[in-house]
Amino acid sequence: MGVKLDHPVLLAEARVTIIDGLLASAVLVGITLNALIGWWWADPISALVIVAYSAGESVHAWPRP
Repeated sequence: MGVKLDHPVLLAEARVTIIDGLLASAVLVGITLNALIGWWWADPISALVIVAYSAGESVHAWPRP
């Protein structure tokens, strides 16, 4: 819908929704692998994925002089 309307806010919100879904999926995969297979390291790896994305967004949002 955002592409058809050429509306930048709708396009930005669509990107944010996709990213949020991917981050939630990373958490779900990590927890599931830990619970079902016993891969204790899968949950911390999913947390590192979220930290890496958050760090990138923080650098991007930081005001530049």
